[in-house]
Amino acid sequence: MKRVYNLIGIAQRAGKTSSGTMAARNSLIRHRACILLMSKDIAENTRELLMKSCAKQNIPWLVLGDKYEIGASIGKAYRVAITINDPGMASAIVKAVEAAKEAKTMGVVEWPK
Repeated sequence: MKRVYNLIGIAQRAGKTSSGTMAARNSLIRHRACILLMSKDIAENTRELLMKSCAKQNIPWLVLGDKYEIGASIGKAYRVAITINDPGMASAIVKAVEAAKEAKTMGVVEWPK
């Protein structure tokens, strides 16, 4: 998973990310996002809101570590949602996650009600 966080940091330094819940949602709405990365400890309402935007725009999403790990990877205090706005970086992150055998929660998942 260290490789995934390194790729997220590279995307941040290249200016190809939107970090934070509102910035990620705006990126999804404006068709800039290629993939959405969410933390495991995101609020349920926020998760549902972002997942609906992803489903509407047909954008994949991943659930990674906690908000502090994601925030540290981009040099911020904590973030619960990040979008990667570059298709090459997004595919590299997906490949790194699959290589780490952590792609358990990718795509559309039925959440318990």
